[in-house]
Amino acid sequence: MITLEEAISPVTTIGTASTPAPKAGIKKLNLGGIATKKESGKTEYPILPDDATGNVASLVGAIRSKAAQLEALEGSLEIDKGELTSLAKQFFFVHCHGKSVIPSSVACMDGTNEILISFQNRYKAVTDEAAITALIGDDASTMFRQKFLLKIDGDLIPESKAEAILEELQAIFAKHECSGALTATASIAPIKEFHTRRHTAYTPEVNLALDRVSPFIAAVKTKGRVSK
Repeated sequence: MITLEEAISPVTTIGTASTPAPKAGIKKLNLGGIATKKESGKTEYPILPDDATGNVASLVGAIRSKAAQLEALEGSLEIDKGELTSLAKQFFFVHCHGKSVIPSSVACMDGTNEILISFQNRYKAVTDEAAITALIGDDASTMFRQKFLLKIDGDLIPESKAEAILEELQAIFAKHECSGALTATASIAPIKEFHTRRHTAYTPEVNLALDRVSPFIAAVKTKGRVSK
């Protein structure tokens, strides 16, 4: 017979062995054989009542109209920025040809005001190595380098094996058959010195062609300096 003390004790006695009572945890149900229910139809929201003057409807109409105008204006603005940047790049490569000290920006004027096109020493990652080699030959191996990124998705690693995998890194992925949790991406980018060296190493025409393959990041600063 089990006494009251034994019944409420965290340790239960089976024969001569004592086993700690299991700790409480979140109860999990196996839903593997049940398809997840997907919501269908349009989500219903409470509607803000309008007043007698139709103020809500008027504001909704005004906001939607102005948002559409703003979207169209932003699209037109980006087109204009792209065209101005293209013109500035053509000038930039000609102006900087043969120089070892180059400006960070090109000023574009409308008479009294200016917009600055800033050419940063930052380049978009590319994968077209053949196009770069076709333009600068063997220099591709010294002017450009490979960049790579390894990504480990912890959600794809069993929790019970996560610590061991972190300790053993790449070798452990094959051992635990979790290769899908490790991904890699590779790209090509110029070395840091390329941004300056290119102007003494190549003609403006080659640099412009290189920019089409591996463009640098250009920032259009619309709040330029105002002439006094």
